[in-house]
Amino acid sequence: MKPILNILGIGAAGIFGYMFEPNLRFQLTGIQPASEATHEKVAIEEPAAPTTPSPTTPQIDVSGLASSQLPERVLLNAEAKVADSKSGIVMTIEAGNRVKPVRIEGESIIISPGDGPFVGKVAISDTDLLQQLAANPPGPATPAPEPTAAVAPTPEPAPTPTGESEEPAAMADPTPAPESTPAPETAATGGDVVVAAMQDSVKTAQIKEFTFQQVLKWEAGPVETIDGESYQTGLASYKAETIFGVKTIQAKALLKDGKVQRWIWPKSGMEIK
Repeated sequence: MKPILNILGIGAAGIFGYMFEPNLRFQLTGIQPASEATHEKVAIEEPAAPTTPSPTTPQIDVSGLASSQLPERVLLNAEAKVADSKSGIVMTIEAGNRVKPVRIEGESIIISPGDGPFVGKVAISDTDLLQQLAANPPGPATPAPEPTAAVAPTPEPAPTPTGESEEPAAMADPTPAPESTPAPETAATGGDVVVAAMQDSVKTAQIKEFTFQQVLKWEAGPVETIDGESYQTGLASYKAETIFGVKTIQAKALLKDGKVQRWIWPKSGMEIK
């Protein structure tokens, strides 16, 4: 009987300790029960990272800009092609070069390497036009000059009745006639030497635009001053296949001391490679 009572006493003590021990410990020691302390969680909200506002790009409507409101030059961000509609010559301008903006056409811009006949079309996004206009907004368009009014001719005075039937004969003008302008200076070495120098330049592949077999005509030209230097010139007319069909195209040679220094396009003055 005694062992049974001992077992019941131990069980009652365990139940009593389980139910009342946590509160009794907090009252005696001030330490919160471990079950509550370990299960309490404090939510710490981390501050949101500051966001940097993205720079805004001014929206510029370029569709209504006149040619006078465009910058003098724009930078090409991509390769562009320009052509001369008369000769059919097509040239490629590599990215990184600056060209002249001619006018705006929708989302594109008409460009030219200079004042020559070569023009081409590229997307506005392939140039730095918008960046230049954002940094320097365009001013008002320059008005076109008004046409000059025609001046009415002054009527000739009516002849006075002097009784004379004819006017006296005009006296000869004693002022001598101006001397005629001399013809352009030609090569001191002679046309044959100029032609021979051009032929040697093409045969040795100084340029790759055309070959010796394509040339239809060789001719010596006058002495010209180009970029502050004096050159003997010559022309080579050759036949080439273009986007406008087969065309006869001219190339100009610049010579010094009987040798070709470089070849250029006669109209634009750009160098031929």
